[in-house]
Amino acid sequence: MISSPPSPSRMPLTVSSVANVFVKLRRVKENSKADTLDFASGEPITHPSLCGEDATCKRRVPLVQGDLFFCKGAVDVSKLLRASRASLLEKAEFLGANVLVEESWVCNIRIPKNRKDGTFRVQIRYYASASRSSRPDSQKPVAVDKVHNVPGLMTVVEREEFAP
Repeated sequence: MISSPPSPSRMPLTVSSVANVFVKLRRVKENSKADTLDFASGEPITHPSLCGEDATCKRRVPLVQGDLFFCKGAVDVSKLLRASRASLLEKAEFLGANVLVEESWVCNIRIPKNRKDGTFRVQIRYYASASRSSRPDSQKPVAVDKVHNVPGLMTVVEREEFAP
């Protein structure tokens, strides 16, 4: 006689067990949000020096730069934005442009659990359109007033470029 394999023990599905699962999921979600800072520049902005009639040519090429920075001690977002923007301007120059217009950015900072010896993970996506102009590029990121830094002395341990 062949006997069937023993069935695994199953937990009965009750209202209270389902409710407990939802409570645990909510706690995990709340805890994960507490460990990140998210902010953005808002709508695309062109530097005032490049605004106006015939300041730039009509042809524009949209570009995106994605950078992942690993920082120790602190985070100075304005410096990281400047680095991302400089990389984006290099791409624009490779295409024959010399200025960036209609710029915007998004920044996400993941704060380590143990802040004293942990590493901050900073993800920046910088969006802009490449164009040509007789006026010089400003060399500065837009909407720096919307930046939230983590105070202290920042050391960039690693920088990775990713495809956004």
